[in-house]
Amino acid sequence: MFNLIVIHEPGPDNWRWARNQLRQILGTEGKILTSYQSVMLYLVEGDPHRVASKLRESLGGGGTPIIRVIPVDYVVDPYLDEVIEVVKSIATKIPQNESFRITLQGHLMSVDSEGRKIIMHSIDSIREIAKYIDRPVNLENPDWVVFIKIVKVMRGKRVAAVSLLKPHELINLRDLTQAGEVGGEAGE
Repeated sequence: MFNLIVIHEPGPDNWRWARNQLRQILGTEGKILTSYQSVMLYLVEGDPHRVASKLRESLGGGGTPIIRVIPVDYVVDPYLDEVIEVVKSIATKIPQNESFRITLQGHLMSVDSEGRKIIMHSIDSIREIAKYIDRPVNLENPDWVVFIKIVKVMRGKRVAAVSLLKPHELINLRDLTQAGEVGGEAGE
């Protein structure tokens, strides 16, 4: 399964350019498992947070079609219950006095009493997940982001990529020129 999401500008030329930049920087350290629209799902060796930081440092500031490089800690089926189980385990890594925000891109599902799949509203999913994180919420300037993105891995199959990130790990690479810095390593 993948452990890095690379989001790039749309179009086949940008896909090839992004692929070539990733190959140049990572060499045999990773490979594209699948891609669709402007999303590449990548498998890298070692810590995906370290690899993402390396890519942000190399690509930040322009000259790339790559918009974001997001490390992935867990990949599960896109059901609320499965995501909650993962979030329970990663939430313990947030220090007691630090804040968090949940960012959900896409929709999770639940199963009703009759076994039917139900697509949930994002805000309902976020509220349910947040119940299991006993830390202060800060929507504007959190210390941590619980990031959940629903992605396609093959025809019709979707999964939830779940990560515990520092906010700078979600930064748009073009913003690095304006900010003048990349940010620290994950876990700082």
